[in-house]
Amino acid sequence: MLAYYISQSNEYVIRVQPTSSSQLIMSLQDMYTLANLTASLSGTTYQPYESYISASMSISGAIVGSEYRAALYCSGNLDPIWNGSIQVYASQSTDKSVYENQIPPVTSHASENKYIILT
Repeated sequence: MLAYYISQSNEYVIRVQPTSSSQLIMSLQDMYTLANLTASLSGTTYQPYESYISASMSISGAIVGSEYRAALYCSGNLDPIWNGSIQVYASQSTDKSVYENQIPPVTSHASENKYIILT
């Protein structure tokens, strides 16, 4: 299963059956609604020695939480060179939560030293 993130760069390396065609088509079917979609692949490179494809993929009309059956075809061929599934997730942010210490600073009345208790 591949993870697809909405509004982010989705680059994949997929091991496929040997092929000689460089024109590829990714066909998708929503497992819940059975609606058919096509993913657009860009920057596709095929490595014949190890038989894998690296590509960047975008799916227009993808719904967060949906899972798609995926099949990768060579142009003009009816047999897929790869079958799998793709799960769609919401865009992931690199922003981290800002946490505040809920314990107030402890002040020593005997001196001017101030301490903050970290938990």
